[in-house]
Amino acid sequence: MRRVSALISVLLLLAGCGAPEPAPAAPQAETPPAVSRAEDPPAAYPAELLPREGLEPPDWTLADFPGLFEGGGPVQREARLLLEGTELENTVTVLRGEEEGPAVYVVAGVHGDETAGWMAGGLLKRAALRAGTLYILSPANPYGAEHDRRNTKSDRDLNRNFPGDPEGWDAERIAAALFAHIEESTPVLVLDLHEARVHQGERDNLGNSVICQSLDGVGELVLDILLESEAGGLCAAPITLYGSPPPGSLNRTVTLELGVPVITVETSRAEPLAQRVRTQLELAEFVLENCGLL
Repeated sequence: MRRVSALISVLLLLAGCGAPEPAPAAPQAETPPAVSRAEDPPAAYPAELLPREGLEPPDWTLADFPGLFEGGGPVQREARLLLEGTELENTVTVLRGEEEGPAVYVVAGVHGDETAGWMAGGLLKRAALRAGTLYILSPANPYGAEHDRRNTKSDRDLNRNFPGDPEGWDAERIAAALFAHIEESTPVLVLDLHEARVHQGERDNLGNSVICQSLDGVGELVLDILLESEAGGLCAAPITLYGSPPPGSLNRTVTLELGVPVITVETSRAEPLAQRVRTQLELAEFVLENCGLL
């Protein structure tokens, strides 16, 4: 009954919502507003679950985050080029498990300065799968990642330019190529890895959260994320749910125009990088297990 009631509450909250509002994990939950949560002390993983002290982030591997992605089997790896032969060329890594299964598409680093998102995406490229196909584009905004900038080289926000324009500005061209490849790949779900700023007035105060334009097809999965994180079995702290991703975002556009559910992951930049990367990886593993890839 608790699961059913919580799911109904989440569905009602997302239906027709405008500005993002936090959704409780259960009807009786007294989750503080997002502003309060973002100002709480950073969540903390035990040191043994994080890369050892002194190991630099470029040297991190999945093995440096114990307990994650330890199953699976041999995979076939291949590369698919987007915008091949242009100054915007980028590579989608494709992992195929030995068994038949669905496809999941991971997009990380649409905003180049959201480091934990694209670092987690890079680590996922070495994951082992049991079944299905995993597409990974990370970083989706390589210029931004290289220069620690949110936007593209032309200073445009890639996550406001979907579905894009093949003849437009760099952000529009990247968006158009990625949107077309997601459509071609027919995934059951898109996982969109981002990061949230530290509290700045009312702006982007999302903390550790997931965002969905719609819960169609992912309602039970999202509910499980909320309940497991609230119970302490997933991530270092509870995850908050938001709706209403902005116009032109990957989340809103892919959901509404392709009918593919999208879960955007936000991690709080108030926390150390290693903790944020682990949160990204834990949520990615949880989603992939739910979809039958692990």
